[in-house]
Amino acid sequence: MKLRCPVCHSSNSLEAYAADEAGRELLVALAGNTQMFKPLVHYLGLFRASSRDLANARALKLVNEVLTIPADPQHLATALNETVEAMRAKQQQGDHRPLKNHNYLKRVLETVVITPTVAVAIATDQPQAPKGKRAQAIHLLGQWAGDNWLRQEIGRGLATFIGVGRQGAPAVDTVIVTAGLWEDFLIGKKVTILEVDQSRIQAGFKELLNNFEKWPEPKDLFARLPRRPERKKVEAGLSDDDRAKGKAFFKGLQK
Repeated sequence: MKLRCPVCHSSNSLEAYAADEAGRELLVALAGNTQMFKPLVHYLGLFRASSRDLANARALKLVNEVLTIPADPQHLATALNETVEAMRAKQQQGDHRPLKNHNYLKRVLETVVITPTVAVAIATDQPQAPKGKRAQAIHLLGQWAGDNWLRQEIGRGLATFIGVGRQGAPAVDTVIVTAGLWEDFLIGKKVTILEVDQSRIQAGFKELLNNFEKWPEPKDLFARLPRRPERKKVEAGLSDDDRAKGKAFFKGLQK
């Protein structure tokens, strides 16, 4: 009996899956999660390179990693579906690079978890519940930033662009994913030192706001960061004359 994958369209016999230990465990893992079975199968397809199939051992590892993410199963299933839709949209635009990790999924999951909280607040007319789209996005950025200084600066900068209505601003349901990409970019560029980089980021966003009429990219901010202050140079060591005097002094002590 042969099985055909609905994602990659490769086929293999059920006997082959049963004979392969990773294949057996993969089937058990998928079958044991009815709610996420279909989202997981489609999500696994995002890791398959166009030139080769996804090995059972690799697929099993990915499934186990997803299932250990601390999240409500319904939220996780929703995040899986939204990730698949977003990546397929990229593929339609010509970007066929496979995923390498779960970072994008985790960013989407953050929006899935946070957004319902805001929706409930809006429905109950709580004071902290913003009703406008821009206000909702800014509110989400504040929740996302928390006590993390880098996130706070990114959130404050992006919120300013949203507030003034720059063209190309992300939708409410993707603003956290967008902010996360900015964070990943700056961390990758080693812009992570509070005492040095906080003021640089603030100055960079101010420069962007004054010169950009459209929504900027992380690289635009990085290009406008002021140079880091030069480190204080270590004072020069002893001169040859000082060394000679010191040697003569200690030589005199030995007499």
